[in-house]
Amino acid sequence: MRRIQGWEKRFAAYLLARQDLPFVWGHNDCASFCVGAVREITGETIWDIQWTTALQAERASEEAGGPQAAWTSALGHPGQNWKSIRRGDVAMVEMQGRRVVTMCTGQSLCGPGPKGLEHLPLDRAIYGWKVG
Repeated sequence: MRRIQGWEKRFAAYLLARQDLPFVWGHNDCASFCVGAVREITGETIWDIQWTTALQAERASEEAGGPQAAWTSALGHPGQNWKSIRRGDVAMVEMQGRRVVTMCTGQSLCGPGPKGLEHLPLDRAIYGWKVG
């Protein structure tokens, strides 16, 4: 998997379009948000999101061996040093007792929240997967 020409503009436009979009299972949850971002960066769809509820998303994650295993199967082995994460990479963070994925903007980690994208400091990353 490689980053396509013009990925920076495509990724920036994707983030802008999702800036005020609230969290919705299967459309704008953490995984579907990151899958869409990876598609903008690489031109490849790593998963076809099939869930519309939290329970369906949890079952899909369990079938893949858990969230870390699912992302590892799609993007390769993660790094465990947040300092190695760069713009356009996927990062796992702990939020409210759950592990969720976010995208690195270069300045922060972001993912969908109730009122749109929420940003966290880079050092909140537990794992990071290189995209392209």
